[in-house]
Amino acid sequence: MKRSSLAVAAILVLAGCSSAGPGKPRPSNPDLITQAEITRAGVSNAYDLVQKLRPIWLTKRGEGSFFQQSDVVIYLDGTRLGGPDSLKEINSTDIESLRFLDARQATVRFGSGHVHGAILVKTRS
Repeated sequence: MKRSSLAVAAILVLAGCSSAGPGKPRPSNPDLITQAEITRAGVSNAYDLVQKLRPIWLTKRGEGSFFQQSDVVIYLDGTRLGGPDSLKEINSTDIESLRFLDARQATVRFGSGHVHGAILVKTRS
């Protein structure tokens, strides 16, 4: 009885350490989309890229209020573009990487107005 319990526990531990699902390995950095991931994704714009690879980035999180109806803020090479819809205007083949900053990190870097964080889009030079 004791050995079978240990075997079951070992299987559960190994299963928990496996990939995030069939054909979907866990990203090595959940706050970064790399050039290799962009190439494999096969999508046409940055919005579809984020939606496919890191949809959690587009989810509102943190504290907000009725009067503060903001979204994640998008920056393209350091310039503020706007909300998530601005990602639709960025061709995925022009992107080198995307990085997500949580509300605290974005506020430290860019100032107030980042209740739901920021997505930094870096294009190829």
